[in-house]
Amino acid sequence: MDGFDHRAPSYFICPISLQVMKDPVTIYTGMTFDRESIQKWLFSYKKITCPITKQPLSDFRLTPNSNLLRLIQSWSLQNASSSTTKFVEPEPNDHDALMKVLLEEIKQPHLQVKSLRKIKSLIQENRGDSSRITCISDDGLFSLVASFVVKTELPGIPQITGNDTPVIMNEAVSLLCLLRPSDEKLKMVAQNENGLLIDSLCLIITQYLSNLQIRIQAALLLKSIFKVVDGIYKDGLRVEFLESITEILKDQISKHGSLTVLAILMEVLSYGKNKEKAIKGGLIPVLIELLAEDNERHLCEMMLVVLEKLCQKAEGRAAFVAHPAGIAVVSSKIFKVSHIGDDKSISLLLCVLRFCISSGEVAREFMEVGGVTKICLVIQSECNSRTKEKAREILGFHLKTWNKTPCFPSFFKA
Repeated sequence: MDGFDHRAPSYFICPISLQVMKDPVTIYTGMTFDRESIQKWLFSYKKITCPITKQPLSDFRLTPNSNLLRLIQSWSLQNASSSTTKFVEPEPNDHDALMKVLLEEIKQPHLQVKSLRKIKSLIQENRGDSSRITCISDDGLFSLVASFVVKTELPGIPQITGNDTPVIMNEAVSLLCLLRPSDEKLKMVAQNENGLLIDSLCLIITQYLSNLQIRIQAALLLKSIFKVVDGIYKDGLRVEFLESITEILKDQISKHGSLTVLAILMEVLSYGKNKEKAIKGGLIPVLIELLAEDNERHLCEMMLVVLEKLCQKAEGRAAFVAHPAGIAVVSSKIFKVSHIGDDKSISLLLCVLRFCISSGEVAREFMEVGGVTKICLVIQSECNSRTKEKAREILGFHLKTWNKTPCFPSFFKA
């Protein structure tokens, strides 16, 4: 095959000889070389490491890469009239051919990590240009890659112990985040085997505390999955999972991570006993403290929605009023975030105060932190009629008590 002047795809070139491979073979590390070159490296030069990764070799077997050989032979026949070989990046059709090779290699256990990494690289290079890879759709690839997540042994599924994430798990989850399967495919894969993919992703978030990246990636996948799956797959979440995503929220690693966790909570809290579990996991004080520190519009709106859902439960309202800053923080968000933020704040306060009519202490606190004044201003403002109606309902709960205080707005006194 020497002497061709046509451009050879880079993956046809042996990393040792820098020539087109005549007999490609794959070694234990997953790297592919021309047989003659790697044999010299291992048996003539007595090397015991991979030429590329420098990883020590415990297995010196050479596995023929027959799929790559067929591609090289086909390319050679098409370009037999050329005189020199050049090392270049793949053409668009070469990307498709390489994907076919990788889809074959991924079936071999010792090549799976390498293949997942190469597929991820191909996807990143060709994102937005679907014409370059046509041999498999995102739907097909999602099913294939998800199988590595559900087949990898996890604590609780139940064989592995320890906090080290399997390398193949890292690569598979990372690749899944790049894919855009249809809602139908996502639902089918997620619900397969009684929701095993969902269980696996939840356990990644719960178990691998030292690997923040994979936990955030797993959360991103769950965010998409919970939007499409049936309710039965949302109502059996474990307390440990809700505690873990609460910790991600508390740590404030990134805005993106916080938005992802809040989106998950908005999707799942209405199912089963998830509200009770989240309350038990300490979500309410975390949300109150984050609200006190943050005025970013979208984050505040989502936190207020989640708090309102939790306060629909008696234990949620108890946790909210027990927090020394709960009422003050939510009241402070009125006129400070957005019109949506105003409505969500008032909805939350209505939910709490409706069940605290007999509590003079809560009523006094609401007056002292300026909540009553804010409610009166809402009624007089240009807020929508629905928000104003909620404000009037709140005002009616303790009007006889509040209008006797000196700080109650004079234009509302009876």
